[in-house]
Amino acid sequence: MRKATYLSGFTHFLILGLSIFKCCAQPIIMLKIILLFLFLFVHGISPAQFKLNDTLFFLRDKNDEFYHRIFIDTNKRSEFYSYVSDFTIANFDIDTYKRSLKYLYSKKLLPKKQSVGNLPREWVLLETYKNNIYVYSPADFYFHYKVKLTDSLFIDWTGEGPEATYIQKFNKLSSTTYKFILKSQSSPHRELTIKYIDKEKGIAIFQNKYYDPYLKKMLVQYQLMGEVRKMKNIPLLVNTCDNQKQDEIEFDKIDYAKIFMNPK
Repeated sequence: MRKATYLSGFTHFLILGLSIFKCCAQPIIMLKIILLFLFLFVHGISPAQFKLNDTLFFLRDKNDEFYHRIFIDTNKRSEFYSYVSDFTIANFDIDTYKRSLKYLYSKKLLPKKQSVGNLPREWVLLETYKNNIYVYSPADFYFHYKVKLTDSLFIDWTGEGPEATYIQKFNKLSSTTYKFILKSQSSPHRELTIKYIDKEKGIAIFQNKYYDPYLKKMLVQYQLMGEVRKMKNIPLLVNTCDNQKQDEIEFDKIDYAKIFMNPK
């Protein structure tokens, strides 16, 4: 299998190199280009997106120290789907969660049962790359955001771990729009509005209005989120590397505020 993979990669580079060879009139320039392609192939670096064994790669960098790849994972049972939607509270997350609960109790914000109707209970962050929306498995999960609703709490998962958040009020504004009034240690005053932009696929925009105690003013943040129960209907973009952390992908700049105000 590995031999076939490398043969496929070499064929890819060879065809591209021969195409340049035909268009190149100067032998010295031609030689430099061929040597460059050989270098890229030997070191496992792919200069542009390409398909390998039916997998679309945006980057594939392999050497003796690490193997970094960015690709679309078409396996609906992929372990990366499990990674992005893992809501297990364990290890250091236990301390973070307990600390957030302790804060709520100290403020007499006692968790109470809340009905949120048919609103899905688990959500993960989505990203837009090259004009396509993806579930994103990041190089570093510190930057991954997800949300879980229990029968009495709203839980934010950030790089610092899960934070228990008190649900002061919940309203269903329409068949596609929901609003929470929330309180937590990191956001004592917060309004969250969830608005679907594609209910069939389970895609929504989260509008967060919260008070920043350092800036002493209200701020607004928008995030594209997807229902966990429907996320396998959305392509999975994976950024992973063996033995070494890599930079995150530079995603498309989308004006989610504009889409939120004027959904189709």
